[in-house]
Amino acid sequence: MPREDVSEEDLRALGVNLARDFPGSTAADFRRYPVLSEGGWFTVVKHQKTLESVAREPGPLLGPIALASDGLDVN
Repeated sequence: MPREDVSEEDLRALGVNLARDFPGSTAADFRRYPVLSEGGWFTVVKHQKTLESVAREPGPLLGPIALASDGLDVN
């Protein structure tokens, strides 16, 4: 899973006010990507210049790894 761009609408939905919280930054300075921590995989949105997280939600069990059997109907 590559680092995904984040739009200004996405940031507003996350409660981020660029002028107040990250003066001089634009939506292009943020990325969404998976990270592994002691609690497992999470999908985060981070400000790339400071690496400050603005969102963190549980991600897929194996993170960016997709198994060949994913989506296989065994019934």
